[in-house]
Amino acid sequence: MAKNSQPAMCSPVSGGDYDRLETLLKNLPGMAYRCLNLKHWPMDFVSDGCYELCGYQRHEIESQQVLWGDFTHPDMIDEVDRKVRSAADSGQPFEVEYRIIARNGQEKWVWERGRAVDRRSDGVVILEGFITDITDRKRTEAALVRAEAYAQAIVESALDAVISVDDQGAIESFNQAASSMFGYRSDEIRGHHCRSLAATSFYREFDRHFQRSQTPTKIPLTSIELNGCDKHDNEFPIVLSMREILDVGEKKYVILIRDLTQQRLAEREVREQRDVLAHVDRLNTLGEMAAGIAHEINQPLTAISMYAQSGLRFLRRPQPQLRRLEDALEKLSQQAHRAGAVIERMQEMTRPHQSHQEDVAAEHLLQEIHDLGEVEAQIRNFIIVLRLDDDLPRVKCDPIQIQQVILNLLRNGMESMRANHCKPGSKIVLQARTTPTQVRISIIDGGLGVSRKLEKQLFQPFATTKASGMGLGLSISRSIIAAHGGQIEFNNNKTVGATFSFGLPRQPD
Repeated sequence: MAKNSQPAMCSPVSGGDYDRLETLLKNLPGMAYRCLNLKHWPMDFVSDGCYELCGYQRHEIESQQVLWGDFTHPDMIDEVDRKVRSAADSGQPFEVEYRIIARNGQEKWVWERGRAVDRRSDGVVILEGFITDITDRKRTEAALVRAEAYAQAIVESALDAVISVDDQGAIESFNQAASSMFGYRSDEIRGHHCRSLAATSFYREFDRHFQRSQTPTKIPLTSIELNGCDKHDNEFPIVLSMREILDVGEKKYVILIRDLTQQRLAEREVREQRDVLAHVDRLNTLGEMAAGIAHEINQPLTAISMYAQSGLRFLRRPQPQLRRLEDALEKLSQQAHRAGAVIERMQEMTRPHQSHQEDVAAEHLLQEIHDLGEVEAQIRNFIIVLRLDDDLPRVKCDPIQIQQVILNLLRNGMESMRANHCKPGSKIVLQARTTPTQVRISIIDGGLGVSRKLEKQLFQPFATTKASGMGLGLSISRSIIAAHGGQIEFNNNKTVGATFSFGLPRQPD
């Protein structure tokens, strides 16, 4: 590059002081300089740090073969010149950050601080200052800006409410999902306590969770479910979790909130659909049991007719036999009650039923199921054996649905026994055993067992081996037991048949 002709500057320091200054400047991470405040800043002194900074030797710059402005980035030179001139004119020091293009073509960010130290006779200002490489710092800052923008984009695009609070619970940030969920603008809710987002009846529970979040612990805190409250005092179910934001100096926390309204609606729809399917399956079961039920009702009705005729004969005799008449009427009443009980059980199974769990005596529940299942067993010439532990505890369940599940498993077991050509009088066992947490109910049959092929589709809807079956029984049964917090398990017995079992939670004694 051609040398620029510029007016000479004042002489630099000389002698011993100069040597000491040179030694000092060599230890600085950058370049000290003296220049004229003219276009492209011609310099008559630079320290040895110039080579590492821009790739040019001291003599090249001090002889003005190249000027500092020659490799200042063209997009920034005018702005740097404006700031330097403004500071020099006002006698104030200046600080500027800008890019340079080093000799090897590499772009670098530099920080420069200087000030006017003298003025020549022609009025040109003499500047002295220091320039250092801040490229790494700028890259770090840019990376932080990108990371912050990335994190902010994630937060703003999140479907859940993301809220940051200080250690007192005051809200500091509120993402778009939170605004949509609660109806507040970010600037409107900022500074309010985060407790205000919970329904009033849940304030105490919310405060306990917030305090637990502030307690140092290695155990991860679980989420809590409560009711949120929006700007218009509408309550809705939410799940909330809170975590401390680490390494930010002051204690701050981030709260994640998910609106459970749609989930609760979906769960309710699933329950309603399960109840409808269960009702359909019960009606189908009753249809398949129709012959047995007709037989079961016909027996007491025949007896009622016989005892009524006997009673009339006793009354019509010249001397009525009151004792025998009383006995006939008593038996008539018993048979009527028997027929009524069968009809009542049928009505229970045919009614549309909304699932609800209650405290039930396990022994009484299983005895009722046994009596109803006996109708089916008599048709097939099998016997249902009831094996119950002594003093069975009470259980929490939906009795109608559990009756449906056990009856379905009993009927499947007897179908398998018939396919296995079990002889008349063969036994299928309805068993109940007590464990510390539940009553374990098992149906043990003497049928064909469960083949490997059938295992894979056993609980799939509409999968059935019956000629007239709907294939819903086991699928619905599994859904019912899952709603009771358990699962149906099965295994083939060592000799013949299979065992299906499940547990019902026992009530405290």
